[in-house]
Amino acid sequence: MRRTRIGLSAMLLSMILSEVISLGSLVPTGGRLTSENIASPFSIATILVSLLEPVALILEIIAIVLITSDSKRLTGASVHRRLTFAAGVLFIAWAALNFGVYLPLSLLGMKTGSLQLVKLALAIKAAAALFQYSIPFLLVYGIARNGKTRLALWAALIAIIVGGLGVVATPIVSVRLEPIVVSNNRLYVPKYEVDYTSWPYPVFLALSHPGGILYMLVYAITITKLRSASNSNTNAG
Repeated sequence: MRRTRIGLSAMLLSMILSEVISLGSLVPTGGRLTSENIASPFSIATILVSLLEPVALILEIIAIVLITSDSKRLTGASVHRRLTFAAGVLFIAWAALNFGVYLPLSLLGMKTGSLQLVKLALAIKAAAALFQYSIPFLLVYGIARNGKTRLALWAALIAIIVGGLGVVATPIVSVRLEPIVVSNNRLYVPKYEVDYTSWPYPVFLALSHPGGILYMLVYAITITKLRSASNSNTNAG
């Protein structure tokens, strides 16, 4: 189970980095985000996303590969194997929707000035986020066989889906397009203002962040148990 432990550790670190990115985008702005401060190359949010998000994604890929490959070596763990394989499929689907659908639609909407296309692209990105929310659940559920641990995983999944989807989907209705000229070409840039201190965002944040922390606690406990089991087997041998 050494690969599994390393994979779970990689996923745990990926979730920690994602939490840092999220909080780092909220705290410095007092919970009030605009397209301007997000787009600014000198804003803390932009710096965190640029530096940490690629690392978080790489760690997530490593986690999926290691845990899935190790699951094939376990006897009597067919459910765990199927769940880890599903996690890999969801990650691929998430990447395909973001890079193959969201980005082209966004660029087309910005070029033609179609607000409908831009909002559709954002809606697709929000829907794809559901896949990301489910991946940590799928990777560890088959290993965490304790009833309370699995209940905690379900609670984390539901909290993150409701809270996370609310955070990313609610601002879509207020997005507008503003024309700008770049190299003699007219583009329409999405503009928005989100006040996370106003209703209903505090409720969504109160669900998504604790849900993420609960995920991390389950991962930390599971890693500790696997390490203890491995040490016991080594000592017995």
